[in-house]
Amino acid sequence: MDADGASSSGGERDQDQGKGKGRESSVVVDSGRRRSSCGYCSSSSSSSISHGLWAYSFTSNDYQDLLDRGWRRSGCYVYKPEMDKTCCPQYTIRLKASNFTPSKEQERVLKKMQRYLDGALDTKFDKSSDQSKFNLLCEEPNKSSGSRILNNTNQTNPLSVTVPLQETENQDKFMSFLSEKIDTAVNTFFKEKGLPLTGQNPKSVVKYVKPQMKRKLKDIITKEEDLIYTCNVSFQIAAYIKNMDSKIENLDSVSPSIIAEELVRVISSENISGFIIKACSGHLNFYSGAKEETVMVEKPAQTQQTGKKNYESTPQKRRRLVIRMKRSQFDPDEYALYEKYQTLVHQDKRVSKDSYIRFLVDTPIPFIEPDGSSRVPPCGFGSFHQQYLVDGRIIAVGVVDILPKCLSSKYLFWDPDYAFLSLGKFTALKEIQWVREMQAHCPSLEYYYLGYYIHSCNKMRYKAAYRPSELLCPLRFEWVPYDVAKPLLDRSKYAILSDFKTTENTNLLPTEKPGTSSTNDMHHHSEVRNENAGCENGEEETAEDENFMHNEDSDVEQDEEASSMDMDDDEDDDQIGADLLADHSQSIGDVVLDVHNTRIKYKDLQKRFVIRKNFLSELEKQLYRYIEVVGKDLSSRIVYSLG
Repeated sequence: MDADGASSSGGERDQDQGKGKGRESSVVVDSGRRRSSCGYCSSSSSSSISHGLWAYSFTSNDYQDLLDRGWRRSGCYVYKPEMDKTCCPQYTIRLKASNFTPSKEQERVLKKMQRYLDGALDTKFDKSSDQSKFNLLCEEPNKSSGSRILNNTNQTNPLSVTVPLQETENQDKFMSFLSEKIDTAVNTFFKEKGLPLTGQNPKSVVKYVKPQMKRKLKDIITKEEDLIYTCNVSFQIAAYIKNMDSKIENLDSVSPSIIAEELVRVISSENISGFIIKACSGHLNFYSGAKEETVMVEKPAQTQQTGKKNYESTPQKRRRLVIRMKRSQFDPDEYALYEKYQTLVHQDKRVSKDSYIRFLVDTPIPFIEPDGSSRVPPCGFGSFHQQYLVDGRIIAVGVVDILPKCLSSKYLFWDPDYAFLSLGKFTALKEIQWVREMQAHCPSLEYYYLGYYIHSCNKMRYKAAYRPSELLCPLRFEWVPYDVAKPLLDRSKYAILSDFKTTENTNLLPTEKPGTSSTNDMHHHSEVRNENAGCENGEEETAEDENFMHNEDSDVEQDEEASSMDMDDDEDDDQIGADLLADHSQSIGDVVLDVHNTRIKYKDLQKRFVIRKNFLSELEKQLYRYIEVVGKDLSSRIVYSLG
């Protein structure tokens, strides 16, 4: 996996807006609390509640600390659900990569990809050439005279493109094609026998041979043949001729077996590609004729004794997978894939370049170059796009943040043509592997953050399959093993997970609102849209697993202009509890403000500026809530911009 030295974008556009909004420190605008409809429970009311910040910049350390308090970003917008108020509490979930043990199903995903790369996996049709392969099988004439099978091979390249048609979307269309060919052969047979052609002539119906029927016929089907389709029109023709006033004297000549052989003779002259056609007890049977072959290459080798070339047949991988890490920047090929993914998987009617850039390219996290020490990984810190390429074609892109303690998986989009490879699960496994490998270079980078786990939403529970994982307690911000947290979440969707330490039998009231909860007095921001389409077709997968893999951030609509406070949407907004005032009375004075590109602590604000009393009172309320949601330590480090 290699790092690309391209420049990052996003928050960097604010670099020249004065020293107050530079990239050397974290600078935010408080977007406050917002309510919205929920894409997880499909609530029509504004039941999803979160607090948001618009970030000009975030140092990698500050953003790491925000993650460890339950925050997450969408472009340059960072948000945190109000856990005790929102309809679907979202718990940050992480995994220590060195402790990860893949399940059998996850191992199957890796093996499936390897089989695909080795050319040993039946992949239905390669979606990029579905139509061309269908045309090849249906229309291309057989170039080998006298043969009843087209192998689509030549003498120098024994690669077969034949695939199991019964597994393709073109099956019905191909059976109709075969029926037309048989009907043409029936008409020819009638003409040769001098029989009249009328509208009452038998019409053929081609049927797909199911696996259970193949097992019954195992004694007459050889290992080299695969019976795919069959047709019994010969029996209908025989009955039709016997019932008509026919001049045929020898009725034995029109038995189903003889008719079937005659039809095979005529159809074979039509050169139907890719099939062996046989008459069997009056039936017309179509067998798959071309078998998958391993590409063999002639490998020249010099022998030491004779110096002559020694050719040996060596299996060659048919496909090459490359995983490439690039710094976050706009890439036309990536955008084309994103547009295809959103249109086909999520059924988005309109995908814009600007929204893509705001969502997945823009980042407030500056790039930190590797310094050769063990404190920074070889790729550096910052936001990256991890490309997965097969034979040079991008099939998936993972948007990730590389931080001092973790790889934070933000979003994944993939080529729907490769859904059979379970790319959501495969890329997650490769990201975990990447973290394990990086620990040798940067020991502090040891965790894989999967985003949010939502126990109340079945389609978001799949993240717990990456074991052993931990959930973040929404009150004390301590990490709790998932197996310990699960019984609490089974009782209530909101639970103070770290209470298991102080309760012997864990028989607590998880819905109890903590008096100093980090979610009691926050403003909010997030527009949620429902993304309920699409899934991958991997083994033992569900639509929920793959559609939401990495992608819960797609439910957050950004609002670049959101800097005003929605003070009238909650009855608690005009009341600041005495305990909150007492707890943060000193901390508020240490908050660094950015006022017209001038940085000043709040306690010195009135010494430098003339402030209206009403404005000052409102600002204090905002700062109390701000300290509560980001924490005292971060509130003293992050610059609070007044816009």
